[in-house]
Amino acid sequence: MQSKQFNRKGISEQVADRIKEKIQAGEYEVGERIPGERDMGIELSVSRNTVREAYKILEAYGYLTVKHGTGVFVASPEHQIQKMTEAFFVSSSHIKDFFSVRKILEEWTVKWAIENSDEGQFIELEQIVDEANEIVNGTIDYQRLAELDHKFHMTLANKSNNVVLVNIMNYLIDLLSESRNKSIQIPGRAIQSIQEHTKILQAIKQKDSQLAQKYMIEHIESVERSISETSPKDL
Repeated sequence: MQSKQFNRKGISEQVADRIKEKIQAGEYEVGERIPGERDMGIELSVSRNTVREAYKILEAYGYLTVKHGTGVFVASPEHQIQKMTEAFFVSSSHIKDFFSVRKILEEWTVKWAIENSDEGQFIELEQIVDEANEIVNGTIDYQRLAELDHKFHMTLANKSNNVVLVNIMNYLIDLLSESRNKSIQIPGRAIQSIQEHTKILQAIKQKDSQLAQKYMIEHIESVERSISETSPKDL
């Protein structure tokens, strides 16, 4: 079979696409070391430099991981998702778009969590809310409150039994970690979040998907307002 030929224009991108097709077709499996630049160049009838650039492109998109001194390996789907979300820079001008996406994801998170729940499955969520209440009623530890906030949402995501959702949620929420740490110190924000988490949890325990989704959307919109209203220099 004659080797595939490439146009001169955008040759590195075309080579990257060809290698990506091989990965998606299962020719190279996750964690497998793929041929080096020289061998891949021979296989695709292109130069080593072209393959090197193609590997850089695929590494940037998360399809490959380069281990110096060892070789180039096929990355996991989770690594691809991480690279995808790391490409976002959440500035004040992007916050609205970020929360629009997050509302959709979290709305479905609570629905799937309820559908996959068993009796007593939400004890962990109750413990998170109880600990948060204890903190705001005593000496307030804002760092721990921020950790519990993250834990509440990720525990729900884990209970959705949707691996892709869990990975996307994990990295998307992390994008605003610094802003969350600042916003939770806004007077009244911590107590409000705990109250909103409590309402979501009660609706989940009642297995009322529509009510839980309604409370979740209200909560995300409330958090968005708190962050948007905070001075950019404080974020």
